Amino acid sequence: MISVSIPGWGDLEIQYLVIDYNGTCAFDGKIKEQAKELLEKISRYIKVFIITSDTYGNINNEVNTIGFSVIKVSKENSGAEKARIIKELGPEKVVAIGNGANDAMMLKEAGLGIGVIGEEGCASFIFKEADLIVKDVNDALNILLHPERLMATLRD
Repeated sequence: MISVSIPGWGDLEIQYLVIDYNGTCAFDGKIKEQAKELLEKISRYIKVFIITSDTYGNINNEVNTIGFSVIKVSKENSGAEKARIIKELGPEKVVAIGNGANDAMMLKEAGLGIGVIGEEGCASFIFKEADLIVKDVNDALNILLHPERLMATLRD
């Protein structure tokens, strides 16, 4: 578990990370090596789920190199499906990370939603729904490895 108490925000007791694949921890359908290394470190503390609508159609080939649980959602209703998964896990126990318009609902639903700008940019919806915006997925993952960093940005 990852725990942090943020003044004016409350206590976070994170048990799950739900992270979007394409555009967030992967680029052009391939997982980013540094992101994979950071995800491996995070998985020592919480359960990691990679969630994708499989934009590039290659997630089945990538699963063996990813090494984490993969949740595949439909392309048609992926935003609602991603939010539903957060609800099923228990939103207060989840940190969600994403960059696309179809990630906005899951970021809003999660106990902590982190928007990533990254190489592809991010959908404008992300700025409204995320609790925190970072420039790169590695920044988001390092924040989870050093949760006291959240206090500087989120405290009241």
